Order: sequence, then C-alpha cells, then structure tokens
Amino acid sequence: MKKFNWFSLFLLLPFVLGLLIALNDIFGFVNHAPIYAAERSVFEALRVLNPYFDTFLKVLTELGDTIGLISVVVVTLVASAFAKRFFTVGLPCGLVALVSRVINVLAKMLTDRQRPDFKTLEVSETSFPSGHAQNNMAFYLALLICLLLIVTAPKWRVVLTALLIALPTLIGISRIYLGVHYISDVCAGFGLGAFVGITFLYAYFKVYNFIKEKRNAKNQICS
Repeated sequence: MKKFNWFSLFLLLPFVLGLLIALNDIFGFVNHAPIYAAERSVFEALRVLNPYFDTFLKVLTELGDTIGLISVVVVTLVASAFAKRFFTVGLPCGLVALVSRVINVLAKMLTDRQRPDFKTLEVSETSFPSGHAQNNMAFYLALLICLLLIVTAPKWRVVLTALLIALPTLIGISRIYLGVHYISDVCAGFGLGAFVGITFLYAYFKVYNFIKEKRNAKNQICS
C-alpha cells in the first residue's frame, strides 16, 4: 500500500508542475514571458515535421478525440465480453475512461486556461489539462495493466507495452503539434491520466477480489 501511494504521488508531479505554470499564465504571479517562449518553441520545433507527419498526427488527434476514444472503449467492452473478460478488462477500462473524462471537465472548469494563441485549429474547451493526453493515457494505461494480468508470453507483453504507451504519448504530442495545447497542458494530462488509471484500477480490483472471495467462501459453505 505504501509503495503504491508513493508511486501514485510521483505520477502527479507532472500535473502539479503543469498546474503551477497554468495558474501563473492565468494570474501572472511571475513573468510568464520566458515560459511562454519555451512552450512556443516546442510547438515551432514540432512544426518542422510538416508535411511529413502532418496527416499522421491529425489522424492520431482524431483517434484520441471524444468520439474516437468512445469507439475504442465500445470495441474493448464488446471484445472483452466475447472473451469472457468483461469484469477484468472491459468494465474497469471503460470506467477509467468515464472517471477520467469527468475529472478532466472539472479541472478545465476550475482552471479556465485559454488555448495558445498559435493554435492551428479552433477548439471550444479550455486548455488545461489536455483532455486528449489525460483521457487516452488513463484508458490505454488501464488497458495495458489489465492485459498484462492475462498475457504471459514475454514477446506479446513487450509488444503490448510498447503499443499502448506509444499511442497515448503520440496523441498528446499531436496536440502540441497542432498548437491547441501548451506542452505543460499535455504533460499535466499525462500525469493526471496515469494517476487516475492506476489509482482507479487499484481500487476496482480491491473491490472485485473482495467480492470474488466472499462469493467463493459462500459457495464453499453451500457445497
């Protein structure tokens, strides 16, 4: 329990740092110009990739959007039901996505940070933290953990880890590339998303195993 709590707090560090930057951007506690210049320089550095990765990153940002993520969640729910893993894969991952979305909406309302003035797309929601980075990191990390509890082959464990970490990471990078988020928004989203995913799964499986043990004990008594 102690190790888990310390690890969870460590995951929140990017969020806390990003929150401090966002609050300074909003309230101007200290001179924000150097921070703004640094964050804009990251955007400009990524734009050098254009046009080679332009289409690829735009597809990724669509995949990580609300409709795209919901579609992936639905597929996961259906596939896990057919594989008889609904309560150990589909349901917990779907709940993680839902909880992360609610937390992200609340965080955006509380901070109300405006989008970068160098954005290349018009978006309606406020900027901090990045919903794409947070929600996709939470879901795909939860999916990875659930699958690693099932998959034992070392080769496939490596493939799953690489794929399900790279995907939300690239989705977050696509938001910086398109100029709709500062890098602090995205890093904060990654940290908060990982925290939500791991913490919720920990609580979920605590309850799931408790119920399972109670049910098994009851069945043994009845038999």
